[in-house]
Amino acid sequence: MKRIVILGVLSLLAMLTLVACGGTTAEPTATTTGSTNAQPAAPAAAQSGAAGNTSSSELYVFLPKSLDNPYWVACQKGMSAEATKLGVRAEFLGPDTADAAKQVAIFESVIARKPAGIAVSPNDPGTVKDSIAKARAAGIPVISWDADAPDSQRIAYVGTDNVAAGKTAGDELANAINKKGKVAILTGSLTALNANQRVEGFKDAMKNYPDIQIVATEPTEDSLATALSKAETLMQANPDLAAFYGVTGSGVPGAGNAVKQANKCGTIKVVGFDVVPQGIDLMKAGCVQALISQRPFGMTVKALDLLQDLHNGKQASSTNIDTGVEVVHPDTLDKYLTTDH
Repeated sequence: MKRIVILGVLSLLAMLTLVACGGTTAEPTATTTGSTNAQPAAPAAAQSGAAGNTSSSELYVFLPKSLDNPYWVACQKGMSAEATKLGVRAEFLGPDTADAAKQVAIFESVIARKPAGIAVSPNDPGTVKDSIAKARAAGIPVISWDADAPDSQRIAYVGTDNVAAGKTAGDELANAINKKGKVAILTGSLTALNANQRVEGFKDAMKNYPDIQIVATEPTEDSLATALSKAETLMQANPDLAAFYGVTGSGVPGAGNAVKQANKCGTIKVVGFDVVPQGIDLMKAGCVQALISQRPFGMTVKALDLLQDLHNGKQASSTNIDTGVEVVHPDTLDKYLTTDH
């Protein structure tokens, strides 16, 4: 499928996602496809996806924080592509919105199916600790991916060095506002380790910019609607706000749309994670100055490769596998969009 078609599908998915933020509480059901470019046929909050060789008995399961954040589309796409390449089955199962308790319930149901491996991105590292131990006791390899659960029995973490990535975002934002002004942070869940580490790294970077003031840190629970509402409120409370830092995939779309609706694109800068469809559109409109890509496609490919190695008796090369980040600016956006990352 040509790139422009994929972007069109992703943009439609992101718009549907915004509507679906108040979606059902039912556990999603998996659909099956053999296409490496397949996308969910319904809003991501309503269903998950399965891919690869449907006749294979080798099943791997990815457990994201939620399905309503457009960031997960690229992760699921990477999973699908690699599952097809390896000739295995893989499923992408999560709660419709970020919910630690529902994620644990899905985790427990997956353990009962005895898959060949599980990758989890915890909403709260503490809540999945027992499930990870239970899976390991059942002989199921478990890794954390995208977000870590460092005090658990997970075998390895595959994903971003989030403290370092937060520092990168901080330097990008500082440059965007000429190293002075008021900044508001839109984070995800207050219990998500990766989000907290990105805030930590960002604040570490701000120590080098004494003329920048952080005026607020607000959670969005990875909801696009909540991010928009919080951004609007922060702009009203701080009429001289210089910038927003979006910590997770909902922050940039929420802040960018709030800035756009207020006709302040370019006046209030927006920097943050991830390269999702709404963020892309907002950057093209001049409302976002820098996007931090975690290379979600490649991150998930590496995670599935590791799970298969573990299933086949191989050991992880490291307990922390940093997949790096890439900064995308308006002048590098088109080049970035020509390949999967």
